[in-house]
Amino acid sequence: MRIGVCSTDMGIMPAAALFSRIRALGFETVQFAFSDVTEARFVPSGQIEIPARIDDSLVSLVAAEARRNRLPIGAVNGTFNAAHPDPAIRAEGVRRFEGLAAATAQLGCAIITLCSGTRNPDYLWSPHAANGEEAAWADMIEVMRALAAIAERHGVTLAIETEAANVVDTPEKARRAMEEAGSERLKMVMDCANLFHAGEARRANVESAMRHAFAVFGSDVVVAHGKDIREGEGIDFCGTGEGIVDFELFARLLAEVPYPADMMLHGIFDEAKMPAALALMRRACAAADVTLTACPASRTGRIFCECPDRHIGSTQF
Repeated sequence: MRIGVCSTDMGIMPAAALFSRIRALGFETVQFAFSDVTEARFVPSGQIEIPARIDDSLVSLVAAEARRNRLPIGAVNGTFNAAHPDPAIRAEGVRRFEGLAAATAQLGCAIITLCSGTRNPDYLWSPHAANGEEAAWADMIEVMRALAAIAERHGVTLAIETEAANVVDTPEKARRAMEEAGSERLKMVMDCANLFHAGEARRANVESAMRHAFAVFGSDVVVAHGKDIREGEGIDFCGTGEGIVDFELFARLLAEVPYPADMMLHGIFDEAKMPAALALMRRACAAADVTLTACPASRTGRIFCECPDRHIGSTQF
């Protein structure tokens, strides 16, 4: 397993700076968002985080910087509000996704991460009272089926995650979404910080929540997020190691699946804290007897790997 970081934790900057800084921090891979490079000339709205157009020149630039810095792209962000109450917003997200899927395939990356969405019209990661209604679910599933068809055309895999603020907010709903989408192209992100609703983020609940999620959809996990959450009555996400998530248990449960891809640190948003977070994750993996592999792509400059461990985020399979 390689340890990487989500580029959204780094801030917006030129592609050359983004990839070189991530590599200098010691990460072996990255979950990349096109919105994080200034060359995209795109500022995400609260509804859609995918550029309206991704030019070949931008894809070539990103590929060149990933290769120059020996930093394989393990996943690409493809998030938009898949349950937005306005059907025009949902349709525009699907339209943009076609170009994103093509660009992802060009980068040699096999995974695009998604958001199941919310009825909140302003921000895709904010809760809404109507998220639990069947109408919201029906709209979200319709979008997932459309995205799965696009993924099939471009040979990529999709990954949604449980999130208390979204329509898919429990492991059971994650399983239901995969079944109703009706496509093997729809899989899961495992983000253990996202397993808690308000009032549930207690250290005493951590192990049971993690084991339950792995029991329900662990075999379908294709991306792991090393995000954390503070203990308390609300939902207070934080950087890796600053909260209650048991990362040694996380690594052990991934190994038991077994899980053939990467761990992406997320939620840090401060470069000064990243070395400590990376060191913590390495210690957790060592304690869990999980081998940290330096993917051949990170040594040779290839964007995607061909190693026998099949890091599926960055291998075409």
